[in-house]
Amino acid sequence: MAGVTADPVRIVPRLVERVWGRTDLSGWYDAPPRTDAAPLGEAWLTDVECEVEGGGTFGGLIGRDRHWALGDTAASAPILVKLLFTAAALSVQVHPTDAAARSRGIAPSGKNEAWHILEAAADAAVWAGFEVTVTPAQLRAAVADGSILGLMRRYPVQAGDTVPVPAGTVHAIGAGLVLLEVQDPVQVTYRLYDYGRPRPLQVDEALAVADLGPARGSEPVAGPAAQSLEGRLLTRAPRFALEQHAIRDGLVVQPDGARSHILVPLTPGILLDGRELPRGTAAFVPAHGRVARLGGGGQASLAVVHAGPDRSPCILALPGK
Repeated sequence: MAGVTADPVRIVPRLVERVWGRTDLSGWYDAPPRTDAAPLGEAWLTDVECEVEGGGTFGGLIGRDRHWALGDTAASAPILVKLLFTAAALSVQVHPTDAAARSRGIAPSGKNEAWHILEAAADAAVWAGFEVTVTPAQLRAAVADGSILGLMRRYPVQAGDTVPVPAGTVHAIGAGLVLLEVQDPVQVTYRLYDYGRPRPLQVDEALAVADLGPARGSEPVAGPAAQSLEGRLLTRAPRFALEQHAIRDGLVVQPDGARSHILVPLTPGILLDGRELPRGTAAFVPAHGRVARLGGGGQASLAVVHAGPDRSPCILALPGK
């Protein structure tokens, strides 16, 4: 298709300031510590406003021919992938379900997300859902007196864990984490509690879309001691799937026209078509693009995000020599 590249597209991450973020991202990005600036909390790897190698934006590239880029999926935008770097806890928040988003006219779909833990302090934890069913009145009181985390289910996490967060689940991410976040590209978030920080809350809106029953569907899945050659499905949601693959003797992503693929290095040393794809960045393989070839060997590990809910048949490990 004229005007649309068939080659894998290297995306320039967009670093975003967050009050709960870090002033030093060394080890991930080549930038000096931010001694006189707001902390950085997120690296948006596939936002439509991200620049792409060669010029232009990621959204502009997809907009040239959405079907060529995204394939048979009904999505109007690419799956959103981020890295989060937490020095303090994030707000307690919730995203709407499909039914709530459509009935309230706030978005074409709800927002599911998932977290894959890359680094974790010894006491790092996340919260998702409630220990027992709560009433709106109980939740309002807990928001008012700051005891809301006491109502929620706390999950200690470590590197390699994956946490699914279904839409409608009240959730929070703790301090001391670096994680890969995959989510539906819906920018609707309602804050319930923010530790007294001077940011607006949306308690009424949150209560209208939140699941107030006992926690379900967010139990962390631990990573295995060793990856299989064929890779593994870390988690799935109705509109995305997250896989992890060892590079070993090489890996190819062979597009089939049905889905695009987002490649995210989890370790240094990964090569895309013979050139390094640095950790902290991502590349996009169009649904109708050409084959992407990955190398690196050793302990190199790659996350692959694509339309869900099933594993992609396009990811093929090369046989050993």
